Amino acid sequence: MARRTRDTKLSLLLVLCALGCGSEPEPDDGLYPVIVNDLTYAPCDASQRVGQFTVELGDGYTAVQGRALSGVVPANVRKVEAEEGQCRLLLGRTLFCEPACGASQTCGEDGACIPYPTAQDLGTVRVLGLKADLSMSPNSARFYSNGATTLPHPGFDPGTDISLVTSGAELPTFTLQGQGVAALEVPEDAITLERGLPVTVSWTPSTASEAARLHVVVDLAHHGGIAASVECDGIEDTGRFDIPAGLLSRLLDEGVAGFPKLTLSRRTADSTDTSAGCVELLVLSQVEREVLIPGLMSCSTNADCPDGKTCRADLTCQ
Repeated sequence: MARRTRDTKLSLLLVLCALGCGSEPEPDDGLYPVIVNDLTYAPCDASQRVGQFTVELGDGYTAVQGRALSGVVPANVRKVEAEEGQCRLLLGRTLFCEPACGASQTCGEDGACIPYPTAQDLGTVRVLGLKADLSMSPNSARFYSNGATTLPHPGFDPGTDISLVTSGAELPTFTLQGQGVAALEVPEDAITLERGLPVTVSWTPSTASEAARLHVVVDLAHHGGIAASVECDGIEDTGRFDIPAGLLSRLLDEGVAGFPKLTLSRRTADSTDTSAGCVELLVLSQVEREVLIPGLMSCSTNADCPDGKTCRADLTCQ
């Protein structure tokens, strides 16, 4: 992944000065965002991801949060059951260890218990390029967020270069890059999913951030059953995308629960390899929409169901 580093920036300044600059260049002390003209869309692969930071343009707020672990949590890596184009059907995996793992352990890939990955101290984490520079220290759980620090909203302008820089502690210092994205505008209507038919997702396209791509998740059973979803990534910001019918039908076969949803996000993604694994930065705007499935009635209580039916644990009327 090609990106301009702080060292490269300083070298360029020195070269310019050698060609006739009238004064000494200011040292690059990490207090300014690195200008990135060739930022590429490069999220971590799930099998290598140990950390994620997000700069989210929410509904009425801008929030920054994230953490990095000491290793990959095996149960978080789902199986790619099927793939079509930019979309994949992902299924949760059941890892088995005998004897059972202790409280501070988790089952590893080879059936042996491993220490459960722990959150790492990254030192001070600064986010630069926002309308107000942000400096974060970890809380007691080694989680970073803007917390009580209220950011201006929107916290960044579309197309603005954004940098996340750590001072280093348990993990050595690293820098991640992003770019401000335009707020995602999606029709308010619910989305109907029927077996054998593709689902068309539409939004208002934007050219404000050339590095931005669209990411979509269709989740039909997040309240129970096996963790399954159809996820599509790296979608060009053209304003329309068709989710393949075959993958959606296979997702239905995995089961449904109440309140199925589709999540669409416009985001930039940068990542770097650390001694623990891959850490990524997402700058995003995200929208959720209800998914309607013929014959499925969602509920929170029995009062939401027709006479003679009750609300089950999976939040469906039966």
